[in-house]
Amino acid sequence: MQRGQIWAYRPALRRPGQSLLRLILSAEGVNRDPALPVVIGAQVLDRDPGGLLSVHLDAHGWLSLLTIEPVLRSRLDEHVGTATPDEMAAVEVALSAMLDMG
Repeated sequence: MQRGQIWAYRPALRRPGQSLLRLILSAEGVNRDPALPVVIGAQVLDRDPGGLLSVHLDAHGWLSLLTIEPVLRSRLDEHVGTATPDEMAAVEVALSAMLDMG
């Protein structure tokens, strides 16, 4: 598992409107450690939620940084894609804006 990968997610309980795709955001040290039960991810939506905290992922939809959450590794079923370097650069800009780190 690597930062920038998009995974199909199997929630314990499905909620209306909840996306079943997650973009992995956590650092590689976290992602490579199988002893850690969670990684950090955010939902990839099928529509633009609007605002500065969303990033278009051409092949998969829209990442919403308002949905950052711990994601159980055991619920990540299938690697379905990877964000491009340009898309991940846009994610980093949005994260910096969200956390006022710019």
